[in-house]
Amino acid sequence: MKAVPYSTTAPLSVPAWRQPAQTVWQVGILIAAWWLADRAAFALHLPFSGGVVGLFVLVALLLAGWVRPAAIELGANWLLANMLLFFIPLVVSVVQFTQLLKSQGLMLFVNIGLGFASVMLATAFTVEWVCRYERSLRLQKLLRQRTTRAQA
Repeated sequence: MKAVPYSTTAPLSVPAWRQPAQTVWQVGILIAAWWLADRAAFALHLPFSGGVVGLFVLVALLLAGWVRPAAIELGANWLLANMLLFFIPLVVSVVQFTQLLKSQGLMLFVNIGLGFASVMLATAFTVEWVCRYERSLRLQKLLRQRTTRAQA
């Protein structure tokens, strides 16, 4: 089986006229998954957000093969491409709370920086681990194919 490189365009099986509807559907599925994970984290009194729970559940579903990457690719790409729009409320709140920023701005920025760095490092390590895991699975498959060819 030949490896297909990751693309930021729509899968070839999706007609161009159908792509916007499929993108909206996938974004809706991702939002519903986040909401369910958020409710589960709240109900179980977990010390972290529902987004983290949803991330781990989605990664587990992808690794188990229960969810194909193509099933959420369009929606995930759209969310990533429009991520800046989700930060507009943050900018508005900065304008509204200038007094808070004057009194505790440094502490807030340190906390935000540490949180940002933690998220980026956790994401990088997770992606690296998944890539290594997938490479080892491919290597094992190739080795099994070679041994069966050698035995035949």
